[in-house]
Amino acid sequence: MAKKDKSKKSNNPQQAVGGYLYSQQAETAFMNFLTRMPDLDEVLRKAGVSRHRLSVLMYDDEIYQCVEKRQDKLESAPFRLEPADGLPAKILTAELKKWWSELVLGTQDARWFGYSVLEAVYTKPESPALYIEGQNITTFTGWQWLGKKPMQWFEPKNDGRLMLLQNYNNERRDIECNQQFKHFLTQCKPSFENPFGEALFSRLYWLWFFKNGTTKFWAKFVERFGNPLLVGKSSKSLEGMLKALLNAHASSVMSINADESVEAINSSQNGSTAFESFDKKIERSIQKLVLGQTLTSGTDSSGSRSLGEVHLEVQNNKIDADIRMITSTIQAMIDALCALNGWERHLIVIGDEKSLNAPKADRDVKLKNAGANLSQQYFLREYGLQEGDIAETPQAAPNTQFNALPHRAFSFKASVQKQSPEQQEVEELTDGQGDLQLLSNEQIKQLAAESDTPEALLFNLSQLIPDATQSQFTASLDQALYAADVLGYATAVKGK
Repeated sequence: MAKKDKSKKSNNPQQAVGGYLYSQQAETAFMNFLTRMPDLDEVLRKAGVSRHRLSVLMYDDEIYQCVEKRQDKLESAPFRLEPADGLPAKILTAELKKWWSELVLGTQDARWFGYSVLEAVYTKPESPALYIEGQNITTFTGWQWLGKKPMQWFEPKNDGRLMLLQNYNNERRDIECNQQFKHFLTQCKPSFENPFGEALFSRLYWLWFFKNGTTKFWAKFVERFGNPLLVGKSSKSLEGMLKALLNAHASSVMSINADESVEAINSSQNGSTAFESFDKKIERSIQKLVLGQTLTSGTDSSGSRSLGEVHLEVQNNKIDADIRMITSTIQAMIDALCALNGWERHLIVIGDEKSLNAPKADRDVKLKNAGANLSQQYFLREYGLQEGDIAETPQAAPNTQFNALPHRAFSFKASVQKQSPEQQEVEELTDGQGDLQLLSNEQIKQLAAESDTPEALLFNLSQLIPDATQSQFTASLDQALYAADVLGYATAVKGK
C-alpha cells in the first residue's frame, strides 16, 4: 500500500485564515438570512415575487395610465412655505421647484411599493450653490443631487430605523442610515408587524397576471381562428385538394370540379364575447383600485353630472391622501437644509387645502349681507390668510349730514322736476314730519304781556305747552320771539 504524499499538504497559515474567513462570512450571511424579517404581504408570498419586482406592473398600459394620472395631479399640486417672506424662503422655494418632480414622484412610490427611500447629496463648502437675485449673489448649502435609491438595498425596521444591507455598502455589514440628513424614508400605512408598508401593486398583481394570461390566449385564438377553416371533399385526388386549399389561404381563390366541394368553417363568437367581458371586468377593477372609482362602472349606456362629480371627488380624496403621506418626508428634507444653513424652520403646505372655497365664500357673503360681522380670526382660519393680509377698516364717524342717497322707490314727481339727490332727501325729511301746531294770537299776546325778558318768555312757553315735541317747541319759540319783537316795535313807534 502506497503511503500518502505529505509534501502536498499545505501549511500556509494565510490559506487557513482565508478559509476560516470564508466560512465565517457564509455563516454570517446564513444567519442574517434566517433572522431577517420576512415580508408579510400575503400576495407576494403566494406569488413568490419580491417586492421590488412589482415594478413590472408599470409596463401594463391600463395600470400605467391610472398611475400616471395620480402622479400628474400630485406633481402639479401647488405648494407654499411659511413664513413666505425673507431670503431663506426664496432660496428654499427655488430649490423645491428645481427638484419638485424627484421629490414628489420618489416619495409617492411608497404608495405603490409600500416604502421608498430618497437620498440627498449636498454641495460642498468649496463649491456651494448660488442664488442670484438682481445684482445680489447668495451662497448656500443646497442639493447637488436628489433621487430615489433602489428599495431592495434597504430594510425598514419596526422601531423606525432604516438599514442599508451589507451587499450594498463597503463595510460588508448592515449599517443604520442617517435619516436626518442623508436618507429619507417614506412608508405607506406601516405597522409594527409589517414595517414594509402596504403596497398597492401587490393588490394589482393577480389582476395583472390574469390579464396578461388572457391576452396571450386571445392572441393565439385570433391567430388560429382569424381566418375561416377550409374543409374540402374530393373523390379523385386528395393531395390535389389539399394543395388547392393551401393555395386558397394565400390567394382566397380556388377552382374545383363538379363532384368536389369546399366548406368554410368559422369560429363561434362565444370566445370573443367572453374575452371582452373578462377584459372589461379587469379594466374596471384596476381603475377602482388605483383611482378609487371609475365613471363607467355600472353606467355603460348612460352617465350623469352627479356621477362625474362623485368620480372627481373620490380622485381628489386619493390625491389628498398622497399629499398627507409625502408631506412629512419633504418637511424633513427642508428641515435638513435649514439646519445646514442655520436658517429658521420653514413649514411646507402642499395643495389647495386653504384656497378659496366657492360655496363657503357665498355663504359668508350672505351672512355679511344679513348683518353678521365676521371677525378677522375667522378669515385667517378658514381661508389660510396671514397676519397683515386683511387691513383693519377704521370705524366710520356717525353721519350727521345728508347722505344724498335716497333709499326709496322711483319718484315720478322728482324725476319730472329734475331734482338732485340732495333736494329729494330734503323733500323726504320734510314730508316725513307731521303738521306743526303754531300758537294762536291770544297765546302770543299773553306770552308777550307776561314776559319781560327772553328767558321769561322761554319759561312761560314751557309752562304753556308742556307736552310739545322739540321741533314744535322750537317753532313756537321762534313764533313768540318774532311776535314780541313786532309788538314791541309797534308800541315804541306809537309812544313817539
